Order: sequence, then C-alpha cells, then structure tokens
Amino acid sequence: MGRSGAEAVVDLWLREPADTTGSTAPPGLPLLDPVELERWHRFANAKSALSYAAAHALARNEIGRLADRDPASLRFDRTCETCGAPHGRPRLLDVPGLHLSLSRTPTLVALAVTGCGPVGVDVERRGATSFDGFEQVALHPDERAEGRGSIDGVTAWVRKEAALKALGVGLRTDPASIRTPPADQASEVVVGHPVVSVVDVDPGPDMDGHAVAVALVGVAAPLVVRLH
Repeated sequence: MGRSGAEAVVDLWLREPADTTGSTAPPGLPLLDPVELERWHRFANAKSALSYAAAHALARNEIGRLADRDPASLRFDRTCETCGAPHGRPRLLDVPGLHLSLSRTPTLVALAVTGCGPVGVDVERRGATSFDGFEQVALHPDERAEGRGSIDGVTAWVRKEAALKALGVGLRTDPASIRTPPADQASEVVVGHPVVSVVDVDPGPDMDGHAVAVALVGVAAPLVVRLH
C-alpha cells in the first residue's frame, strides 16, 4: 500500500459476482449500511443488484482487513459535490489517507485502493461500446476525425472514465470533450485539473472479456498496479 521506492502503487481486486441463483440475498449483503441497502433495493435488474452488493461487500471486506477494522463498521461519505445527494464517489471516514474507487459490470466488479492519492478504476465488457453512435458520445471530435487508431473503443472508454473518477468529476465532464489519456504517462486530462497517470490492466485469462483501467491523480512517477 502506498509508495514503493519511486513508484506509486495501487492495489486492485477483480472479482466475478457469486452466482446466487435461487437465493433471495447475495453474499455480503449484511455488511452493507442503510444507504447501500436502500440503493440495492432500488435495482430492478437482478444481475445489477448482485454486482452492486458484491462491489460494496468487497470494499468493506478488503479495507476492513487492511485497516484491521470490522468491515460492517466502516463509514463512507458519498455526498455528491454537485447536488449533495448520497450518490457521489465513496470516501472513507475512518481511515485517513486511504483512497478507493469502485467499478462494476453484471459480470465483474473492481476495487482500487491506494495511499498515494485520489484513484479511479473502471471496468467494461468488451463489445459494450459496439453500438451506433458510440463515437459521438464517447470520443473527442479530433479522435473521431483521426479514427480510433490502435486504441479500441472500450479501452478509450475505461481510460477516460477511470481518469474522470480519479479527478472527482465523473461523467459531469462529457467524455466526448476530452481526448483519451495516454497509458503509462502523466497527462492533463481536464483543463485546469491536476495531471493523471493511467494504466491499462490485463484482468487475466478468466476475465479477458473485459477492459480495465486504473488512474491516479498528481503522480508523474511510474504507476504500479498490484492485482489481487
């Protein structure tokens, strides 16, 4: 956790949500706090509900282990910086200096944790961006004019969203208004905000149907992702 020599280190957990076919509640549900439970109850799609519960239970279990705390006792502030509602990025109230980010699809959940600064992670299924109009909603006009080149659509998307999460602006910043951050080097993604370092993560052969990216704010040194 934290820096290793000159490197900035992010710990990353990738997990497939457990199959709960025939079960009324997913594993880990008792760990969730009232805000998380209220959000879980609102999901109409069973797979989305399962991945939401799995992501938040993963965060509680792993951060509780790292901090030697009861996972259910951890407190998170999710206040949205725009409207004040409790749907913003989670911030730990009990472990100063520890930053986290969550991402999920119906088939994969991700948790990124670091002591090096604000972090963002994004996962997406390959093929999820192969719909008409994707370029207009996700790619900068210059990127559309240039063509995707060596970066496929899903890689561009996860890099952008990981960077925007790390900066704390999320999709309040239009992804089509920014260029895709280069991998393995610090760059200014949003004008007027700190630089962000972004890396692509190989999720492994069991999860190769997904693209994964991690971003860290204000770090120019090499970014190392330790996959768990």
